[in-house]
Amino acid sequence: MRVIFLCLFVWLSLLPSCAQKDFDPERAEYSYQIAKEPYTDGNYEVAITRLGEFKSRFPYSRFAIEAELLLANSQYELRRYAEAGASYKQFAKLHPKHPEVPFALFRLGDTYWKEAPDDIDREQEYTQKAVENWKTLVKEYPENVHAKEATALIEQGTRRLAEANRFVAAFYCKQQIWHACAYSQIQLAEAFPQYPEMRQVALEQAAAALEKVAVAPRKENEDSNLYYKNFTPAQLKEKAQELRTLAMQVKQHAASAASPHAK
Repeated sequence: MRVIFLCLFVWLSLLPSCAQKDFDPERAEYSYQIAKEPYTDGNYEVAITRLGEFKSRFPYSRFAIEAELLLANSQYELRRYAEAGASYKQFAKLHPKHPEVPFALFRLGDTYWKEAPDDIDREQEYTQKAVENWKTLVKEYPENVHAKEATALIEQGTRRLAEANRFVAAFYCKQQIWHACAYSQIQLAEAFPQYPEMRQVALEQAAAALEKVAVAPRKENEDSNLYYKNFTPAQLKEKAQELRTLAMQVKQHAASAASPHAK
């Protein structure tokens, strides 16, 4: 009896796969509905297979475009973010007029965001790519429902990028590599003017670093230090003073903007 019961159980477990509906080569819409059933049921592994088969059999059907997006979604749900990102990117490129392009752009940014590290002492290439794609979405589709969420994420990502750049700049300053300290602090101040406190400190530290460079012994053929090549000590001191003046202006402007009497 146990053997009979076991055989019956195995047969029943195989029955759904044996009874799986097949595509109708004459009916694209019907076949598409069959292909996306696993996706609707949350069976994304099977959905990838079935939707891929549908695309191969009906490459010119309007439903093939819908299948492309569901394939990307399936990869996303399975946390295969690199594959999903490539699929969303291709979808937006091949079908620029499709109404789901804004969604694809949002998801493309999100695939980069999911891969990006939270720690500011790590490479933020994926954060940069996420922000760039979301900016494209907001610029091209400002009224889209996904633009509002993208805007909030752009701010979050931009802040992370600023903190990462500040970490790098602080490292050079701490190591007393003054030319790299000055350069990275100036880059920080120019790249993120929306953060006045950070910008003020960066300008002040850049000025201090340039003053260090101005009085440091000069080595011949110092390729890594562009300030040695392009500026005299007097010019470096003058540049440092300009940065200090700019830092004071940033501080005063921020204080004025924060004042309750500011218009």
